Amino acid sequence: MAYERNGASFHEAANKDIKRFVEANLLGSIELLSAARQAGIKQFIFISSCAVYGHIFSNIKLDELHPLIPDSNYGAYKASVEAFCHSYFMLKAFDITIFRPVGIYGLNPHLAHSAWYNIVKDIKHGLDVDVSGSGKVVSVNDVAQAIDLAIGNKEASGKIYNLVDLYVDNMTVAAMARELCGSRSIVGGIPKQPIHTIDNTQSKVLGVRYAGIEGLRRHIQELISRI
Repeated sequence: MAYERNGASFHEAANKDIKRFVEANLLGSIELLSAARQAGIKQFIFISSCAVYGHIFSNIKLDELHPLIPDSNYGAYKASVEAFCHSYFMLKAFDITIFRPVGIYGLNPHLAHSAWYNIVKDIKHGLDVDVSGSGKVVSVNDVAQAIDLAIGNKEASGKIYNLVDLYVDNMTVAAMARELCGSRSIVGGIPKQPIHTIDNTQSKVLGVRYAGIEGLRRHIQELISRI
């Protein structure tokens, strides 16, 4: 079986029906900001995305101050909402905190939608797999941890945080699954390396303690146990 991790469904929707996408997401977010101001809330936390960066400048550090030149409608939407968040913050409507996670992994209530489900399932069943694809990831638990650390935290007021833990090649996931379940599956594919490194220093200053490779291993083990 051949796999390439596909987390692009939301991105595809942003390109196929732009009017509907903008109305539901961009305008919906702006309306939420307006409602939050009218309700007198003290803090607004927005989950953005590292997709806001788009074009990466090789001579500029890829931290929260890197220029935003989105290369997708999804990234453009997230960057637009960030701008409105800053506007409300500068108008002293409420405190804002923005998080820019990379690909988020964790167990989905619909298990088959969990990251790497198909790869793990076939390896558990002893099937040979040919994998491709890779990406930067962060655990859903780490994202929740970051949000918890920001709530009511004046040090997080007006701040943006990249949330990124690991670069994961799908061959690594397959090999890990094979080891954990004692499978005899043959894993084929070509390992990949990251082109850019996203800086996560500020999130660590906030107090985020990333799950790391052991967190990934726990995720794979739990997937195995539930399949």
